[in-house]
Amino acid sequence: NYVQLKLVGGTGTNGSAIGARITVRAGEISQTREVDGGHGHFGAQDDLTIHVGLGTACEAEVTIRWPDAALTTQTFTVPAGYRYRIKQGHAPELVR
Repeated sequence: NYVQLKLVGGTGTNGSAIGARITVRAGEISQTREVDGGHGHFGAQDDLTIHVGLGTACEAEVTIRWPDAALTTQTFTVPAGYRYRIKQGHAPELVR
């Protein structure tokens, strides 16, 4: 199972949410990812959609630390197997 997360920054955060830190907990496993825009090497850019494998877990607890001045956080639980769009300060939206 997996979840895919596409973040959209709000007030005080860049629109691509570059610099946001995402922690995903599923069962006994905790994984952390950071939204990264790229490094300029050969024009390479990382995908802005974060993909996290969950093993056999059917849901995940997701915590986002937004890259605004206050480093605000959001936490929510989502079912596995879907892609979500998350705008800062709002609940996750299922992407179809």
